[in-house]
Amino acid sequence: MAVITISRQLGTHGARIARGLARELGWKLADKATINAVIEQYGLIRLDEIYGDEAPSFWDLYTQDSVWTIEWMNKTIKTIGKQGDVVILGRGGFVVLGDYADSFDVFVKAPDSVRARRIGKRDGISDEEALAKIEKDDKTRRRFTKRVYSADWADEANFDLVVDTGELSDEKAIELIIAAYNEHLANLPEGPKLSEIKVDEILDEAVKIELKG
Repeated sequence: MAVITISRQLGTHGARIARGLARELGWKLADKATINAVIEQYGLIRLDEIYGDEAPSFWDLYTQDSVWTIEWMNKTIKTIGKQGDVVILGRGGFVVLGDYADSFDVFVKAPDSVRARRIGKRDGISDEEALAKIEKDDKTRRRFTKRVYSADWADEANFDLVVDTGELSDEKAIELIIAAYNEHLANLPEGPKLSEIKVDEILDEAVKIELKG
C-alpha cells in the first residue's frame, strides 16, 4: 500500500486529475473536505476529554489557534497516509509525507496563458481577470507552504513527478502518473515507510470512518 499526493496550480485540472486517478486505481480520495471532516470528529472528542462539559466550540478554537490547526492537520494527513491506497489532494501532503519512501508526490502545472483561459471560461471572466486570479492563488499557496512548512510549494525539485497539463489531457496525465508511480514502487528508495507511522487510535478510527464515506 502506498500514497500519491497531488499538488496543483489553479487552472491545471489538478483536482479532476486527482479524482480520476483515485477512480482508476480504485483508491480513496482525501481532499480539503475529507481532512476537515476528520479533524472535526477527532477534535470534538479531544475537546470533550480536555474541557468536559465546558468545551468551547470546536471550530472557534480550531480556526483561532494556528498551533492546533497545523498540528491536527499534519497528524490527520499522516494518519490518512498510514491507511494507504489513497490520493491526497493538496494541504501540504507532499511535505508532510515527503520523507516516506512509499509516498509518491506529484505537481500538476500548466502555462499561465492556458490556466487563464480555462479559469476565464469557467468563471465567465476575461483572460486578464483570470490571470490576476491565478497569480493571487499562486501567491496564497506559496505563502501557506512557506509559512507552515518552510517549503517552496512551486519548487519542482520537491516532487517525484511534474505533469504539464498544457500539453496533456486529463486521461494522459493520469496514465503518466500511474506509470511513474509503478516504476517508483518497483525501485523503492531507502527511507521510512508509511506503515511505520505511529497514530492516535481515536484519530485513526475517525480517518477510517471518513474514508469509507
